Amino acid sequence: MSCTDPETEFEALVYLADRLRLRFPEVEEDAVFALIAEELESFDGARLRDYVPVLVEHNVLRRLRAVHHQGA
Repeated sequence: MSCTDPETEFEALVYLADRLRLRFPEVEEDAVFALIAEELESFDGARLRDYVPVLVEHNVLRRLRAVHHQGA
């Protein structure tokens, strides 16, 4: 497994979860996983899967930033 070139969508999502937990330590681990799962589900019918982890990351970051800025 390589964080810079994951071989599978699953690997990319594992690295995404790790990065998000480091970037947002105030957010509980279960909440990070739940956000990733929700966003991943929204791409459930996508035929082209290559960009799904990037799109999931974008959407989860947007949601986390919105919550983080509201609490600041």
